[in-house]
Amino acid sequence: MKNIESPDKMHLGRLLDELRYGKFVIPDFQREFEWSPWDVKELLRSIFEDYYIGTMLFWRASRENQNLLRCEPIYGFEGKCEPQHIVLDGQQRLSALYYAFFAPRVKFPNRKNRYIFIVKLDKFLNEEFDDAFDYEWLTSRTESFLNQRDKQFREKILPISVLGDQYWYDWFRDYRDYWVGKVGEEEADNECDKLERFFRDLLVSYDISYIELDRDIEVSKVCDIFTRLNSTGLTLTIFDLLNALMRPKGIYLKEMWRQVSSDLKELEWQRTKVYLLQAISILEQGYCSPKYLYYLVPGTKKVIKNSDGSKDSIVIFSSRDEFLEKWNFLVEKMRMTLDALLNPRDLGAIRPDFVPYPTMLPILTALNVIKEQDKYTDKRIEIEAKIRRWYWASVFTQNYSSAVDSTMTHDYYSMQRWFEDDAEIPQVVEKFESNIENLDLQKESMSGSALYKAVFNILVRKGARDFITFELPEYSLLEDHHIVPRSWGLREGLDKRIDTILNRTPLSERTNRQLIADRLPNVYLKEMFKRAKNKDDVYQLLESHLISKKATDILMRDNFSLEDFKEFIEERQKTIIQEIKSLLAIGGDTVFSGLITPQTPFSNISQMEKTIQKCDEYLYWIDKYFGKSGLEILASALSSNQVINISEVKILTSLEKVDDKLREDFKRFKEELKNRGISAEMRVLVQKDVAASIHDRWIISKYKSFNIPSPDVIKRGQYSEIKETDARLPFDELMESSLDIIHDWPKISELIRKNNK
Repeated sequence: MKNIESPDKMHLGRLLDELRYGKFVIPDFQREFEWSPWDVKELLRSIFEDYYIGTMLFWRASRENQNLLRCEPIYGFEGKCEPQHIVLDGQQRLSALYYAFFAPRVKFPNRKNRYIFIVKLDKFLNEEFDDAFDYEWLTSRTESFLNQRDKQFREKILPISVLGDQYWYDWFRDYRDYWVGKVGEEEADNECDKLERFFRDLLVSYDISYIELDRDIEVSKVCDIFTRLNSTGLTLTIFDLLNALMRPKGIYLKEMWRQVSSDLKELEWQRTKVYLLQAISILEQGYCSPKYLYYLVPGTKKVIKNSDGSKDSIVIFSSRDEFLEKWNFLVEKMRMTLDALLNPRDLGAIRPDFVPYPTMLPILTALNVIKEQDKYTDKRIEIEAKIRRWYWASVFTQNYSSAVDSTMTHDYYSMQRWFEDDAEIPQVVEKFESNIENLDLQKESMSGSALYKAVFNILVRKGARDFITFELPEYSLLEDHHIVPRSWGLREGLDKRIDTILNRTPLSERTNRQLIADRLPNVYLKEMFKRAKNKDDVYQLLESHLISKKATDILMRDNFSLEDFKEFIEERQKTIIQEIKSLLAIGGDTVFSGLITPQTPFSNISQMEKTIQKCDEYLYWIDKYFGKSGLEILASALSSNQVINISEVKILTSLEKVDDKLREDFKRFKEELKNRGISAEMRVLVQKDVAASIHDRWIISKYKSFNIPSPDVIKRGQYSEIKETDARLPFDELMESSLDIIHDWPKISELIRKNNK
């Protein structure tokens, strides 16, 4: 092509300088900066790991072409522009780099707050790159952190914006001085030198590729180049790269994908061909980020670390035939997984655009492969239920909205542990099931959000029937339509609140147009009742849409008002949350139960510790015969490597086993927990009638309650059971009849003396 420059490159330091002085501008026809924070994080990780981030396309700036394209600065740019390059392709990457390295005082796109991007230096030095990069939204705490270098040094956290400063090396010199006083001069020098050399080398040696068009090229041609570039998707992807690497091995990925995609018509997501490779990678090596996909190339050696620190090399696929066999196998398994996703009686998405997280396809496929292993033949139904519980919990916690590759790896291993041991419930499942009552669906008004789609899927699964025919609908025709018309909501000033998923339900366009037609429910529902032979038929139909009888009666009210709408939304939220509980069998077969036996002395204590670790916010232990064994189990559980969400421990016992030795043991226990930020209190029931009213032993927390055996029974290994229960003792009332074992000890010891006479 005439008037096009040869491909060129500039190092990262020069690029940052040009960003600093506003030498890049964005033409009006470009879309806004719309990346998510995790996209910025992944770009930074790619640069720091020396990965290619694509070639950018610029147009050499002149005053004339700037005016023609109505150019403006990079998002968040502060200062006076000195335009030299008009960005035709690369705006998202450049905007992300400017935001991360210069931390402008503007909120992140489509967010309410600013974000900062950081490097965790301890992870970075250990080459744990998947976890070394992160971001945080800016609060008064994080803003204070940015101004406290000593705290940054102590926590070994480098704000990326430090590297945007021309005098960034001052940070590392101060970092070195801080650690000299902590670990000695030699160790501090070694670490600081390693870091400073890396970042200096990164800035001067990491090259960004770009092509720049001559400033005299016609504007129409520039626009055409940009349009063609974005419509044909010329950006290099990991799939394209692997296709090039595998061709010499006789593997033609693009041709293979064309054959697959013509058969799998539901595969409308652009990344599905990458998902297929990720599913293979998860099953073969447990990881699926781009750098691991490279090891799928037959004959490629992968270096692995052994437990003793030595290193070996392995080859995942030694031949073309091995790879093709696995590819064909996974194509079929992904086909089955998609069938389940799109099945109205299974996961209920019905169409690809209703799938909450297409990014879950690789791990979901991998888990469906694992469940078919011979060792799980007798547990397959149970494992299938576990996969479904994990799927819904992951969706409703939005666990696959960011850091997808590392999340898949974590879930791959945690799910296999759960397959083997019912007590090893993944954290994401426990988190969701413990906090389901706090799920706020009212704010879900964007049809593209994962939670919105998930509720729609659940309504389809419920068998939501057609309002006109009273029969199951033609699923290909379903859309999400308003129950209370949008036009009414806008007139009443509800804005987006009228669009909440709680006011939407699966209906065909025909039904929406012919029956609802912008009329209030107190009009069209009355027509439905008139047409029906039996009034209960209408109630049952609406219940298939998770509209309860109470909610229906609210909708039928004359002079339907904003207060009625609010009441309807609250009632439907309760009904949908109850349906989600039913879907996950919360309160049913998911209730935790642990058997204590003489044959499993060590597992018995582990079961009790896991029970403690299931508690949220506080732990109240009621045991009339509480002793030192209970303190030992508590201390062990609360000092484990598990994530503990307990800030308060209260123990309620009686005069039966209390003595001065238990008091001294508790004082030491209380001090140990205080050092971990947990408050502890032990109180003694002193009224005999109150103590006599308690028989069993209990552990109570914010969301869970357990009926438990004695810690001594657990240690001895006598047959007993730990059982989750809905029952909750009136702990606060019982506390009123008690004394503090430390502060009220003179009164307690006097009562013990009297009882022993």
